[in-house]
Amino acid sequence: MTAMPLEQLVEALRGGVITLLSDGAAAEWRVTGAELLDHPEALATTAPGHLLLGVGLDVADREALGAAFRTAADRSCALAVKCPTPPPPEVSAQVATTRVPVLAVAPRVPWTRVQRLVTTILAARRAVAEPGGGGTTGGDLFSLANAVAGIVGGAVAIMDTQQVVVAYSNLPDQPIDETRRRGILGRRVPEDALADHLNREVWVSDTVVRQHRPGDLPRTAVVIRAGEDVLGSLWVAFPDEAAAADCGPTLQEAARVAALHMLALRRQVDAEQESRDLGLRHALEGRSGQGDPPGGVRLPAVLVGLAEAVQERDGEESWEAGTAARRRAALLRALDLAVLDGRSLGYEPAAALLGDRVYVLLPAAGSGSVSTGVLLDHLLDRARHSLHRSFTAVDSPTVATASALLAARRDIDAALDHLRERRAGPGAYHAEDLRPELVLRRLVGAVREDAELRTGIAERLRAHDAEHGTDYCATLLTYLRHFGDVAAASGELHIHQNTLRLRLRRAEELFDVALADPTRRLLLTLELTALTGLSEPPTRG
Repeated sequence: MTAMPLEQLVEALRGGVITLLSDGAAAEWRVTGAELLDHPEALATTAPGHLLLGVGLDVADREALGAAFRTAADRSCALAVKCPTPPPPEVSAQVATTRVPVLAVAPRVPWTRVQRLVTTILAARRAVAEPGGGGTTGGDLFSLANAVAGIVGGAVAIMDTQQVVVAYSNLPDQPIDETRRRGILGRRVPEDALADHLNREVWVSDTVVRQHRPGDLPRTAVVIRAGEDVLGSLWVAFPDEAAAADCGPTLQEAARVAALHMLALRRQVDAEQESRDLGLRHALEGRSGQGDPPGGVRLPAVLVGLAEAVQERDGEESWEAGTAARRRAALLRALDLAVLDGRSLGYEPAAALLGDRVYVLLPAAGSGSVSTGVLLDHLLDRARHSLHRSFTAVDSPTVATASALLAARRDIDAALDHLRERRAGPGAYHAEDLRPELVLRRLVGAVREDAELRTGIAERLRAHDAEHGTDYCATLLTYLRHFGDVAAASGELHIHQNTLRLRLRRAEELFDVALADPTRRLLLTLELTALTGLSEPPTRG
């Protein structure tokens, strides 16, 4: 990747995101990439010139900060830390003694966004340096934003399809509200504004769309497209409704110019990752058949499925306006986070969002410096703290063929369904550990769907219960699940043991239930379970 002078990188990340605390007492430092510092194992192969992101580093800990300085110096890298500006005097004094560049990241800006922005800016610089690059840089988008802001008299922000703010105007005295301030500070659309940002009217329109969110300045939006491909959106905040009039042609022309710049960025920001992700999507959808996996999918590998642990109230999910949009945005962020963490720990992951689940493929060949389990725990913890969301993750055993990958997805989907029905807590689970439950689900599903696999006794029991107000189905299923333990079964049913024994005798007399026959007991258990659905007590992850 083309190196970039540190001062230029800091300038590109202006706007309260990052500040240079020390230039390292050198004429010019050049940055070639970004690497996470929170896993020293991943730094073993880090080349000189990287920007080390001090994830989890407490600048108030002099010993830890000193160790980070030494790590950066040993690898000829710059160091970024979470620190207010100006920093506390004791931190400034310690920074002054180091010979490596030190940058301060605004405490509210997530590390994942810093790494993504650095990677994007460096990729854009490479696009300029390479033949046919087109002369497009991330800085051009900032210039475009300022030019448009000067013409229409509003404050401009340009977002990609992941709701990341890739450029914004910074002219003096331009209008600003709290949503814009937080969006620029975090370089992302604030979560409470996502529902309006993702409004369908905006994204399907071929013209500009006006929006006025309560408490915010009025805005005009236009989608940035290349043909049918949506690349992002351009938004302008105006001081009042009157100022927003008659700016449509200007904004549409600006969207066409922005599309050229964003296409250049998209081409350069990890084309290999896009190939891997697309290959994984095709493989999980079964488009590759049973032969070799599609291009970009590296096997053998471990497949991981993640689903958000949605909290329910009174058994019903919340469907207020914007909930679905916020959940999808959270899944997209989790997908980005999974790729980022996998890369930082030496993997070359592929990721895909299908429905309401994220799937990540971690190749076994050239696997990272930590195990899949450690990576999953780290990812779930980071999602909790960075995204403020909890996820349930299930991983498969190592798979080596396209057909095995499809089977792994089926197992993971069944496991996630099973964990959700049990209301299991968020966390990491293994499909193999859940194999007995998955086999039972499939057996019960087959019995439920195929009448030829049922004797019909469960249907007769249910019909009798419905007609006469009895509880034979629940009584027999509870008794069978407790393997004939009368005391345990009667305790769960909250009835006397003699009452349970009486019900069992009556069931044998009325329905020819043969509880002494092992085969009939097994069949009755499956039929009753299929009839009533899997009903197990909740567990905590």
